Amino acid sequence: MMLHEEGVIKGNEKQQNDIKKGPVLMSKDPITGHPILANLPGAPGMVHWYDPKSASVVGTLEVSPYNRVSRRDPRVDPNIPTPAVTHIAIGQDGKDMITVDTVWTENTSVGREYTLVGPQGDETPMSVCTSIKFYSFSDAKGRKPDQRNHRHGDLPMGYELVSSMASPHGREGEVCALAISPNGETACTLSRQEDAFRIWSKNTTYSPSGVRSVMWKCLYKVKTPAGFANLLSQNNYSSPGQNLVTFSSDGSVLSVCYGTHVTLWDHASATLLNSLSSAEGIQHLYFLTKDDDFLLMTSESQVAIKSPFGGAGQSCYLGNDEWSVDLSAFGRDAKVSSVIPFGDSGLGARGFFAMSVVIDNGAETVVMVVDRSERGVASVKDTDSLMYWRIKGGVSSLCVNECIGSGVELLAITEDCRMLSLNVGIHKAKTLSLKSQSTSISRTQAPVLQVGSEVDSQPMKKRKISTMPRGTGKAQQFETGFEFPSLSGKFITSFLSKRHG
Repeated sequence: MMLHEEGVIKGNEKQQNDIKKGPVLMSKDPITGHPILANLPGAPGMVHWYDPKSASVVGTLEVSPYNRVSRRDPRVDPNIPTPAVTHIAIGQDGKDMITVDTVWTENTSVGREYTLVGPQGDETPMSVCTSIKFYSFSDAKGRKPDQRNHRHGDLPMGYELVSSMASPHGREGEVCALAISPNGETACTLSRQEDAFRIWSKNTTYSPSGVRSVMWKCLYKVKTPAGFANLLSQNNYSSPGQNLVTFSSDGSVLSVCYGTHVTLWDHASATLLNSLSSAEGIQHLYFLTKDDDFLLMTSESQVAIKSPFGGAGQSCYLGNDEWSVDLSAFGRDAKVSSVIPFGDSGLGARGFFAMSVVIDNGAETVVMVVDRSERGVASVKDTDSLMYWRIKGGVSSLCVNECIGSGVELLAITEDCRMLSLNVGIHKAKTLSLKSQSTSISRTQAPVLQVGSEVDSQPMKKRKISTMPRGTGKAQQFETGFEFPSLSGKFITSFLSKRHG
């Protein structure tokens, strides 16, 4: 009997790109404070809550159950690919969560059709069914998820599936973007195949006895406006892990990307308010601080701050705060792989955001915290320590784990599924084992290495992104020396085996 293995998928390049599972998805859980991880190669169809301090999984949620046996006859049958959680979005208070997953099925009457090729070249028609699922946080005992009594290695989280819909954008339509409003009341999905976005609304009712009931439904669909026709279908950047739709901080304005254009909508009345343009296809789009709601836009090699309601190249909303930077200073092959804002508190209120830039054809990644007002790399207050790191290999996902004063700790997921802690300006005590009285620190105790300090005695000055050299100065040679355990199938297997004894 063959356990689950990946098979060869027949199709043109566009079809191959459509079914790419994308990078590991990572975001911060507002309730537990732990990173939420999805699309892990070693745990398909699962969402994990991971505690970096104890280097352990503290919660799981099975989104897409599937058969672990991928084929009956290994000589003829193709390997059926595993399911994937392609998108995940969580409300500001953590009580509402939405996932999008894809599951392969032999039922060709549902989903988008593909052809799998067996070991001997035999072709098997199959379909990929896309589903959207809505969850509400519900802890019946009123305890935090990490305070539960877990038995037999089971680590369920307090999320209840309240609504689900297969093929939310039609049989052929797959979801290329997902966003939820900060208050968790409205959501938006975007489909390249359907060439449209849909608005979803939450409806909460109470029974006479006071029992709460939550239901989500699709309010309406908006086809791509005539002026932006075919831009979404021609966009090669619409892959999981990128952010093509986003809500403003108060949830009243929705932004949707169509290739090189950004459209702003009043989703309550389905009215187009304004549009912005970029020289390259947009990969990430965010509203930043709630005070001015400026837009952060990134393409493969550019970063820009723009006013949502400015026009004709001049801002009537932000004064002279609009700017854009070409990342060619890092080299011709420099590409933005991940961007994450800091939110509305702490450094986020000052317009800070973190980004990773892959250089040298993926051999190295530069991770930096950018100060929007200074248009350059941020530094820890009253120090010369830059929030800037150089990491070997590619980085696919970033998450702000902690922000204290002007110090910050970022978590980075590399392309080979390693989690790294990038810390500057936050001092943490190393925890030692009291039983062994040893001076060594084990990996499970997860010490945090202080990075971002100078390697020579010369003072360091803040440098602009546009003029930053490619690591020629000594003061820029930062690299994390500590890694959390690899988030791979071996790690998950090892963890579960320990739980079972």
